[in-house]
Amino acid sequence: MEASIRTGRKNSLREYFVPDIRAAYHISFMHLREVNRDWFYPSHEHKQYEINYVLSGRQIMRLNGQEYDQRAGDCVLIRPGDVHASTVGDAGNLTYFCLHFETDDRPFLHLLRTTSVSLIGAATPEGAALGRELRRLAEWVGSGSRFSLADRAYAQSMFFRVVGLLCEALAVRQGERDEPPVRHSELAHRIAALIQAAAKKPIYHGHRDDGRLRIRDVARELGISESHCNRLFKKVYGVSPRKFWSGLIVEEARQLLLHSSLTVERIAGLLGYSDIAHFSRQFKRWTGEAPDAFRRGSGGRPADVDGGFA
Repeated sequence: MEASIRTGRKNSLREYFVPDIRAAYHISFMHLREVNRDWFYPSHEHKQYEINYVLSGRQIMRLNGQEYDQRAGDCVLIRPGDVHASTVGDAGNLTYFCLHFETDDRPFLHLLRTTSVSLIGAATPEGAALGRELRRLAEWVGSGSRFSLADRAYAQSMFFRVVGLLCEALAVRQGERDEPPVRHSELAHRIAALIQAAAKKPIYHGHRDDGRLRIRDVARELGISESHCNRLFKKVYGVSPRKFWSGLIVEEARQLLLHSSLTVERIAGLLGYSDIAHFSRQFKRWTGEAPDAFRRGSGGRPADVDGGFA
């Protein structure tokens, strides 16, 4: 069957496509605090990222031996392991907001790790935009709303706005320094999106599709060599594109086995395996258990996965 018919594109008048977006974010905690002129927070460190935002007053933040003078609207980005302490910077009171978070979003982590920026000032357009969103989130924290499902969703929506604006602010600062990591991170993210889209590829009834996406196809679509595609992706994500794809497939298999009533054969077909025996061998290699045994139990521990993506 003609590919444009099989994919629903023939006779389509307009289409906009955004590939799969997949990442986990954890808001560890948030707090809003007003303090007087005698307040100070002793030197400490933690394993989360922290955004520290001043709503009013002045704060002196000492971060890894360097001192930052935070005025209203300024925020400081604190990374895991950064040693920091703070005091009130003038005779008045200080009100500040802290947002602690963790994430497994590797392009975002790459941006955070490869950018030396700590202070994002309110005087810059990107800093002002980020500050407005942080103020909204701080005001929500101070409003007394507490953790209904709607409240949680609302807080998450504001948090994701903060993440987006933080990415923009960091990217602008790296662009000013003509540093390449941002471009690398964004290109690696596009590679990941294409691989994720391939993992979600539908199975067309009655029409076998042998045109399985390959790494070289991903590279060709982005206008880079296959070797550069592999090298850049591993630099940002820490694994090869092939291994990344295998991780997606095993997670899809785990979720379908645990949370659906589909047969193992049907699940194998949805994941692109025409041979159930091949799927079963791969799944056991990935998890240490056969699919049926995995489903009967509570779920095996994922093993090191590789294979399946050329």
